[in-house]
Amino acid sequence: MGARRRSRAALLALLPLTAVAPLMIVGCDWRDFDTIQARTPVLAVGAPSQFGAQDFGRTLLPISTLPTGATGGRFVVSAAGSGALAIVDVDAKGQPSGQNVALPASALEQPLTTLAEAPGTGQVLLGAPGAANVYLMTMAATPEVTLFDSQPLSDRFGLGVAAGGLAGAAAPDLVVASGSDLRVYVDGAAGTPIMATASPDCPMMMSTMLLPRDQLRRAVLVAPLTGGASAQIVVGTPTVGDQGAVSVFDVDPTSGLATCAFAYRNADARFGQALAIGDFNADGKPDLLVGSPPLHAFWIAGPLTAASPVLPVTLTPGSSAELGATVAALNIDGLPGDEALVGDSEATVGGDLLAGEVQVVTGAALDTELPVLRRHAPAANDVFGIALGALPFCTSGCGAATANTQTLLLAGSASHALTFFLLAPGDPRTP
Repeated sequence: MGARRRSRAALLALLPLTAVAPLMIVGCDWRDFDTIQARTPVLAVGAPSQFGAQDFGRTLLPISTLPTGATGGRFVVSAAGSGALAIVDVDAKGQPSGQNVALPASALEQPLTTLAEAPGTGQVLLGAPGAANVYLMTMAATPEVTLFDSQPLSDRFGLGVAAGGLAGAAAPDLVVASGSDLRVYVDGAAGTPIMATASPDCPMMMSTMLLPRDQLRRAVLVAPLTGGASAQIVVGTPTVGDQGAVSVFDVDPTSGLATCAFAYRNADARFGQALAIGDFNADGKPDLLVGSPPLHAFWIAGPLTAASPVLPVTLTPGSSAELGATVAALNIDGLPGDEALVGDSEATVGGDLLAGEVQVVTGAALDTELPVLRRHAPAANDVFGIALGALPFCTSGCGAATANTQTLLLAGSASHALTFFLLAPGDPRTP
């Protein structure tokens, strides 16, 4: 572990959690539960109206930019089995509030299974691959959802969505993937996008026959390049009965082309099912974390090149076929370098089937395991860890990088979205 030494207090703070305070959107004061339980405070937000009892928490999106004057954190939740959407705000004291978002009639037909924030715009891209539609939500006092593009002849258009600086300059470029290609909408403008298609060097034909309806998605992200404003598109291509792959594309604004750069391949058929960006070796360069269920996760040190080695993350063998189906990267201990979080949402815990857990791995080589995260009183079919994300939480001076901003773990289960206020080194909430 080298310089990444942890105190006994920091390790104790990472022990399996035993104080999940279940709250609805309007719920009990977290301080009461802290006093009673004297444990790590976890806010478990339950479903608002329009969501079913087992329909909330499986698809989560942390939001990086808060409204002007706001504090705390914000995330978006979409329903697992129907057209429903909500924005949840957690204030600087840890109190949740939320609102259902009205959807157009066409968005009620199929669940919104893919979500991506267009940074700095107050907009979220929403993919409904079952209907081959993609929507754009503008977050305001009254959020508005409009149809962005529809490609009924495409193979599950909206199966993956992402956003970031690729080819344009005025606004983030929007990326929409199907089961076999992707489109780049320069500066977020609908119309004629830059197209990229599958090739032998960059496969994109993705098999989803093993995925349930509520998990119909592919991993797509915009990976920043060190020291520049440009970026790469990274596309996960898990398959059935073949090698999995992660394809990397470059976008050239001059030629208006998205071209294959290279691909990483692995014998695991589901290699690339989940992706996350973090800095695990603390060298200031963004690294790629790749989920590869049923047993593995891998990481690739940045900058991403064709010659970059695909390195294994040290994991304890999971108790289900879903270890690696979700991944996230965030700094838990406050020391240089992020930790890798790897979900096993169908893990058996204490005899409870499909209870779920999350493995946490640290160190410059991601080879040091920390205690596993589980819910208090794990329950069968809870599928804790079915969604994972890094939630920015700001207590003051929000809107810019400040010492008052901390990144928290946001985890999903069958019926709750859980925010972990304290793992280590401290609790960011204000009294």
